[in-house]
Amino acid sequence: MPMSHRVMVAHTSQYPDPIRFGPGDRLRIGRRDDKYPGWIRVTTPSGKEGWAPECIIRLETDAEGIALREYEATELDTRVGQRVVWVRELCGWVWVENEDGESGWVPRESITAA
Repeated sequence: MPMSHRVMVAHTSQYPDPIRFGPGDRLRIGRRDDKYPGWIRVTTPSGKEGWAPECIIRLETDAEGIALREYEATELDTRVGQRVVWVRELCGWVWVENEDGESGWVPRESITAA
């Protein structure tokens, strides 16, 4: 059941053109994120590069993996005090929806239960 949360620390996306991929897509695997364990840098079949949760990728080799499900890396810009609804969490990031119906990822530590 979705829970309402309040933004404690504003978040601004650093990635205006997020990656997307679907189940079965072959991904090139890059480095792992030092700040957020469980996230790896990938390159999609279209050649776009971005961060993805390792738990939704079956690693074939150190340099290649297969997407297990659909994923999009859209981050949501937020402001302090804003209400958001927690939809799901992956590796320290939460997919939320704001009161305007916009959705995206924010760092878990940036929100708190309302």
